[in-house]
Amino acid sequence: MSPESILLLCNYDDQINTDNERITKLWLDKWSVSDVDLCKELLETGLETESLKALLKKYQGDAETLEKVLYVSTASFLTFCERNWNPHPEEFNCEQFFGMKWPSDIDVTTKLQRDSEPIYVNIIHPELLYFSTQVFNALSNADQSLLHLWWNFRSKVAHQRALDDTSATLYAELEIIIAKLTNLLHDIQSKPRLQILLCMEIAQAYLIYGRVQRTEEYLNRARELAGLKLELTGILGKRTKFQQTILPQLALSSELDSSIDRPSAEDSHGGSELPPDLELQDDVRLNKINYLENISQAELPSLEQVLCLLTVQYLMKAQPRDALMNEELAPYIEAVLTQKKGAWSTRVAALLIRCKLEANHKRTVERAMLQCETIVNDKTGASATTRLSYLWATGLPPAWNWRQQLADLYLNLGLVKAALEEYLKLQLWEDVIVCYTTLQLRHKAAEVIQQQIDINPTVKLYCLLGDATDDIKCFEKAWEFSNYKSSRAQRHWGNFLFDHKKYEECIPHYEKSVEINSIQESVWLRLGYAALMMENWETSARAYRRYTYLQPNSFEAWNNLAKVYVNMGDKNRAYRSLMEALRFNYDNWKLWDNVIMISMDTGHFEDVIRGVHRLLDIQHKFEDVEVLTLLVRAVIQDCKDADGNSAARLQKRVLELFGRITSIHQNKPEIWQLYSDLSPTYLLRAQRLLKAYKGFTQNGNWPNNPDTCKQVMELAKSLLEHSKQARLDSEEKDILQANQQLSSARLTGQAVVRAAEKQDWPETKELLEELKELFSNVTEYMKSVM
Repeated sequence: MSPESILLLCNYDDQINTDNERITKLWLDKWSVSDVDLCKELLETGLETESLKALLKKYQGDAETLEKVLYVSTASFLTFCERNWNPHPEEFNCEQFFGMKWPSDIDVTTKLQRDSEPIYVNIIHPELLYFSTQVFNALSNADQSLLHLWWNFRSKVAHQRALDDTSATLYAELEIIIAKLTNLLHDIQSKPRLQILLCMEIAQAYLIYGRVQRTEEYLNRARELAGLKLELTGILGKRTKFQQTILPQLALSSELDSSIDRPSAEDSHGGSELPPDLELQDDVRLNKINYLENISQAELPSLEQVLCLLTVQYLMKAQPRDALMNEELAPYIEAVLTQKKGAWSTRVAALLIRCKLEANHKRTVERAMLQCETIVNDKTGASATTRLSYLWATGLPPAWNWRQQLADLYLNLGLVKAALEEYLKLQLWEDVIVCYTTLQLRHKAAEVIQQQIDINPTVKLYCLLGDATDDIKCFEKAWEFSNYKSSRAQRHWGNFLFDHKKYEECIPHYEKSVEINSIQESVWLRLGYAALMMENWETSARAYRRYTYLQPNSFEAWNNLAKVYVNMGDKNRAYRSLMEALRFNYDNWKLWDNVIMISMDTGHFEDVIRGVHRLLDIQHKFEDVEVLTLLVRAVIQDCKDADGNSAARLQKRVLELFGRITSIHQNKPEIWQLYSDLSPTYLLRAQRLLKAYKGFTQNGNWPNNPDTCKQVMELAKSLLEHSKQARLDSEEKDILQANQQLSSARLTGQAVVRAAEKQDWPETKELLEELKELFSNVTEYMKSVM
C-alpha cells in the first residue's frame, strides 16, 4: 500500500508530507466538492448501484477522475461523521456542499432503510451517508483494492449505527467485505500499525451484532500484532479514605514488546484536546485506588489505548452484567484515562463507559452524571480531524447517544422531568412512555405520540402508541402503514400478545417479523419460548437454534433447546445443547440436574459422575437413587457408553463418588445398598449392607409394614451370605475383622427373624423360612471357626 493510499485512509495520526492537493484538503478538514460537474454526474445516476458501476466503467482508465470520485465520496463521509459525532455541530448546507440541489427523486430515508429498519430520527444530513456508501460500494466493485474496501466497510458500519436496529442484510454485506479485507491483511505486512487498526475496526463491527467469538478472534490478532500484554492482578491497596485494613485490589499490568517499533501517543496525537476527567468528590471513597505497590504499567501509544478500550467493550458484551464485571473493567478504563495523550474518540468512549458503570452505585452516580454533562455540553471545539482520528476503531456511538446516556443518568437519579425533557428533544418515545408512567401520567405519553403521528406518521410511532395504550388496532395500523413490510410492526404486535400470555397468537407475528429481518435476537428468543409453551417443538427448536447462533453465550437458550430436543425424542442433540449451556453457566444446579439426566439416558456415564460431583459442590447433597441405580447397573453389567467404551472401567471413580455421597448422606439405606453392590470384596459389601440395615431400621417401624419388613429381611439375607463368604475368603490378616463382621451379621439376622416372627405377615412366610435356615447355617459355621 503506497504512502499516499495510507494518507487517504484519513486516520489523522501522522504528519502529512505530500504535494497531492486532495489529500492535503482531507487532512486539513477542508471537505468540500470542488468538481461540481463530477458530483452532478454521480447524482444524475440516482446513486443506483448498477448506474454507478456503468459510470465508473466509463472512467476505468482515467486514474485522475477515479481519484476525484474517491475524494468527493471520502469528503462526504467524513463530513457526515463530523456532524453526527459532534454534540454541537455548526450550521451546514447540503446544497452548498454538493454545489447543487439534492435530487428530489432520491428519498434518502427510504433508501437507507434495511430489512424495514429505518434510520434514527436524530441522524443529521443522511444524504451525505447515502451518497458516500453508494459511491464507495461502486468503487470497491470496480477496484477491490484495500483502500476502496476499507472505506466501503467503514461506510456500512456507519450505516448500521444509523439504523434503528440491526439488519441481517447489512450484516451479510459486511461479512463479505470483512472476508476480503482479511485476505488483504498480508498486503500491509510492512505496516503492522495499519493491520492492528483494521483488526480493531472489524472487531468493532462484530460487536455491534454481538458476535463475541469473532470479536475475540480479531481482538487477539490485534494484540498479537501490537505486542501488548494486559494482565489483571491483585495488589494490596485502599479504596476508601478511612480504610484501616489493607485489602487486595484488582490492578492492570501492561507490557509492550520492546522489539516492536511504535510511535508514542505524543507523536501521533500530541495536539489532541482531550475532555477533562472529573475527580470523584465523595466523602468516603478515594478518587482512585491507593495501591501500596507499584504497578507495572507501560505508557501506551494511541493504538494500544484503543486496544485496551476494545478489551473493555468485548468483556461488556461477553460476560454477564454484575458487580464483579464492573470491578474487572475498572482497571482497563483507568489504564486508558491515566494516559496523558491519545486519540480524542478513545478518551470520550472510555469516559462514557465509566459513566455507564458508575451509574449503578450511589457513591459514583453523581460523578457519572457530571462527567456525562461535561462531554455533552463540551463546546471547546476540538477540531474535526481530532474527533475523527481512530473513530471507527473506538466504537464511539454518535453524539445523540451521549445525550441519551445523560437522560438515562437523570432518570437513575430520580430526576424524571429532566430526563423526560431530554427524551422529548431526542424523540425517544419508548423512554418518554417510561417517564410518563413513572410520573403516573401514562395518558400524556399517548397524547404526545398522537401529536407526532398527526405531524408525521411513521410505523414506529403507531407501534409506540399501541404500547402506550395497549390498543391492538395500533399495531394493525402500523402493519398496514408499512405496506405490510415492517418487522417492527409485527414485533410489537407479537410482544403485546406475548406479554398477555397469548402464546399461540403471538407465534405467527414473530415468524413474520423474523422473516423480514432475521437478525432480531429478542424475537427469536420469545418465539422459541412461546412455541415451547404451546408444545410446538419444531418451531421452538428452529427459533432457539437461530438464537444460539446469534447469541451463543446464553445458557438459558441452550437449556431450553435441550428441553425441546428431549420432547422431540432426540436426546443426543439435547446432550450437546446442555454441554454448550454449561460453558456459559457452570454454577447452575438445575442445569447440572438436567445434564445428569440426559447424560444417563445417552450413555455419557463420565458426565453423570462429573455432574453428581458438581451438584455436591453446589448444593452439598444428591439423593436421586434412580440415577445412582442406573449408574451402578451400567458399571456392574459392563454396558457400553456413548463412545463404545466399557463402563466397568469407571468402577473406581464411581466408588469414590459413593464414598463422597455417603459421607454426606450417612443414613440413606438405598445409597448404602448400591455402594455395597459396587464394592469389590465381600467384606466391604457386608460392611456397607450393615450400614444400609441401620438406615432402614433406625425408626423402629419397619416390621409394621409387610413391604418394608420383606425389604429388610432380604437385606438381612444378603448380609448373612456376604458376611459368611467374606470369612471364607479372608486371608490371615483379615480374619479378625471378618469374624467381627460375621458376628454382627448374625446378631442382625437374629433380630430380623424375631421381629418377622412376631408380625407373622403372610407375604414374608416363605422368605422367613429361608432366612431362618441361613441363620442356622451361619451359627453352625461360626461355632466351627471360632
